[in-house]
Amino acid sequence: MPGVWGCPPNLKFPQDWGTQGVDKSNLITKISFIGILVKDIEEAQAHFIKVFGLKPWDMGIVEMPGVKAVMFPLGGCSIELLQPTVGPDAPVGGDLARRLEKYGEGVCRLGLWVDNLDKEIVRLKKKGFLIVDTGEFGKIGEEMGARMAFIHPKATHGVLIELDQQI
Repeated sequence: MPGVWGCPPNLKFPQDWGTQGVDKSNLITKISFIGILVKDIEEAQAHFIKVFGLKPWDMGIVEMPGVKAVMFPLGGCSIELLQPTVGPDAPVGGDLARRLEKYGEGVCRLGLWVDNLDKEIVRLKKKGFLIVDTGEFGKIGEEMGARMAFIHPKATHGVLIELDQQI
């Protein structure tokens, strides 16, 4: 019987698969979360609990500037549900409202852990990536134990990439 993607079920990938020959000093270390944009966070949360048996984090649904969010820890990373609480013209959260209006619900963000956020920002800018928030607009995330920066979705095939460094 074939395994994942038609591969043999006993196929083993090397631990450094995909990173051979790459400078590992500033690499992304692992997935932090996958963010899913929803219209109604209470309904979506109930659905994820009922259908997948997931348990949300202890904080429940959290209100932040322009957005409500809830996380479901899963296998060393999390699934994040996001609901904009502002209109499309708002300076914070408006991007999520515009995306929801234009594309509907679905995956919109990918959080990635990095060892050194400052070095990663410099490295990515040198490669031409547009970093849209490196913390100069506030200390978002620090109260939850992480520094954050964001790569504009136009540079990453439509997905907002959040780079996280644990503090």
